[in-house]
Amino acid sequence: MKAERAVVAAFAALFALGAACSRTPAPIPGFRELVEELSEEGGYFDTDNLISNETAYVQVIPDLKPLGGVYIGVGPEQNFHYIGRLRSKWAFILDVRRDNLLHHLLLNALLVESETPMDYLCRLFSRGCAGERSEGGFEEMLAAVEGSEPDEDLFVKNLESVFEHVEKNLDFPLDVKDRSVLEFTYRSFFDEQLGLRFKSHGRPPMRYHPSYRTLLLAKDRDGRPSHFLSRPDDYDHVRRLAREGRLVPVVGDFAGPHALRAVGKFAREQGETVTAFYVSNVEFYLLRGDLFPSYVENVRALPLSESSQFIRAYFSYGYPHPAALAGHRSTLVRQRIGRFLELFDQGAYGDYWDVSTLDYER
Repeated sequence: MKAERAVVAAFAALFALGAACSRTPAPIPGFRELVEELSEEGGYFDTDNLISNETAYVQVIPDLKPLGGVYIGVGPEQNFHYIGRLRSKWAFILDVRRDNLLHHLLLNALLVESETPMDYLCRLFSRGCAGERSEGGFEEMLAAVEGSEPDEDLFVKNLESVFEHVEKNLDFPLDVKDRSVLEFTYRSFFDEQLGLRFKSHGRPPMRYHPSYRTLLLAKDRDGRPSHFLSRPDDYDHVRRLAREGRLVPVVGDFAGPHALRAVGKFAREQGETVTAFYVSNVEFYLLRGDLFPSYVENVRALPLSESSQFIRAYFSYGYPHPAALAGHRSTLVRQRIGRFLELFDQGAYGDYWDVSTLDYER
């Protein structure tokens, strides 16, 4: 198995060299095999999770430093804010829903085809502005995107391009159900555009959930835009990982028997440590389902250093977090993973409030 991974790594290095010399996407050798090797059987969660509902993602952005190493996260595009700022060498998006894997294959196609953040948004919403340039800052760029109309014919063309990229460049075969999920995901962005909101199955979007526009325009505590599309260097880094096959979606449960440990084993074989693990509020559900001890042992098995950190979300349901920002239902904090393991071993964690508040870095 190590020999096979060495071959994958060698191919990835050769691909990266070729990609640096060409703007034309090339097949990514070993990508599908790596996804399949790391993944485990999927499960169910009751949200589409096409975009985040964590407006407070801005809270941790200024404190993230370029640490390299391996990043692990969960859910949709929000991971890219952290990956770009951390300058991760590898990024693994581990989610129990296979739909999330397909979602990230769609985003991979858009990233690879989009040289600039404006191109990315134009393709995400199937507007005929790709390749154009805007004057001014991020808000002016967004206004330029909105100055073009959504185009159904362009949507159909772009969707076929996504299918082609996934099946040819990523060597990832799609069955009828996979294509249906990809089309639903992409169609949701097209139909709802910048008004798209997080929603759960069988329930209408809640007005307190942020729109994609709200997430795009969110600013950190110093008033600076925080979305990865507002920071060209961060966007370029995320795009580079996508082009090199280093932005890897994985199907798996944080408390599952294989996926998280397999990512850790891969990282160790690459000589890397896990520098950041964005867990969102998944631990809340693991505690409720009595799966927390299995999750902790999976975390303990990761290659860690003193600087390895969690990025964690807490949602206020009557008990505001001490670090809560005014106007946000979510609170985002960081915690050293080593300290988390120490507190668990001391029996300090009785519920999610304990996990979120006993030790954290603002």
